[in-house]
Amino acid sequence: MDWLLTLTTVVKLIFIYIAALIIVRLMGKRALGQLSLFDLVIMAGIGDVIIVVGMDQNVPFLKGVLILAVLGGLELFFSILAYRSKPMARLLEGEPTVLVEDGRLLKENMARENISLSDLRQELRQQGVVNISQVSKAVLEACGKISVILKEDQEPVANRQLLEELTLIRQELADLKERFRYRES
Repeated sequence: MDWLLTLTTVVKLIFIYIAALIIVRLMGKRALGQLSLFDLVIMAGIGDVIIVVGMDQNVPFLKGVLILAVLGGLELFFSILAYRSKPMARLLEGEPTVLVEDGRLLKENMARENISLSDLRQELRQQGVVNISQVSKAVLEACGKISVILKEDQEPVANRQLLEELTLIRQELADLKERFRYRES
């Protein structure tokens, strides 16, 4: 085994990894959050560049950095385009899809998004929902996450209790304010 070649590969891999971190950081926090399909493709491309440039001695380091910069530039360009153009945003990022409305399954939307009833129930359970009838709206977000809004009467007990207590406190404050007003006159 050629130790010099191995050491060169390790050093090259370290530097291309650092270059990739810098490029991803320059792309902004959006690239680090929930990934859209386009973001995922860019991130996979960056991962491929790291491996190929790090392991293949025939690919120069600077060529790898250039490829990373181009991928980062594409991400930035399309992010700006999506920010400034709603049609482009819909194309690149997709749109949310309502899966449940007022406790009713929207089966056509579920079929279009390839979400099975089993998958939906699992996600609802993970969010503390026992029965679909508790759900005011469940939305498959563009990033793939399912957001759930409970019906008002299905809010967790703690929330309802807090609201009731807050109402009582407000009433007591109003009574106190009225008493002070009565004493001052």
